[in-house]
Amino acid sequence: MSFFEQTLAELDQVETLIQLERYLIQFSELPHIDWCCFIVHRDSTSYIGSVPDGVKQKLTLAALKQVCQHCYKPSWSGSEKLTKVTLPQASLLIPIVTSRPDHACLILGFTNQNVEPKFAEKLGWFWQIVGTYVYDTYRRLNETEPGVEVRLTPREIECIHWAAHGKTSWEISRILSITERTVNFHLTNSMQKTGSSNRQQLIHNYMNSM
Repeated sequence: MSFFEQTLAELDQVETLIQLERYLIQFSELPHIDWCCFIVHRDSTSYIGSVPDGVKQKLTLAALKQVCQHCYKPSWSGSEKLTKVTLPQASLLIPIVTSRPDHACLILGFTNQNVEPKFAEKLGWFWQIVGTYVYDTYRRLNETEPGVEVRLTPREIECIHWAAHGKTSWEISRILSITERTVNFHLTNSMQKTGSSNRQQLIHNYMNSM
């Protein structure tokens, strides 16, 4: 089974929004990819996956609409089509065709700052197909899961993900390029949201929700 076929098959198995978020975060473990985020606006804007904190402030609803209306193919950061959207260096924005009133896109951040834009845009055609399936999965989950009592943020998901891999707070801080104090802050918030008394129970509760 190819990576593409495996990805689509695994998306079909996703049953909750938390599972979808964790699945997208795993893309950041692929070679050359630093982060991956699916952004969709319906009644509000949702960021599903991992994303640098600054991107949320830059990619406003107005900017997202501009991208979806004028970008019909994957676009490299710095492209003329993205003049009104400031993205982190070495990132690829992939617009997704949606049903109204949704606006959505998939953004990939690359670890290598010297990636050739033409190569990245060709790679984007593959990810555009994946992005369409991600959006279809999101719609399916919203129809079957209209309300989620425990809603962890992307950063909280990332911290739990690495904690589940046996990483200490300090190691997680190095991986995510944030302070150890911030890691502990996100883990503490996650414990409160999930009713966990310690880190081990948090990981157990999170894994059971997958």
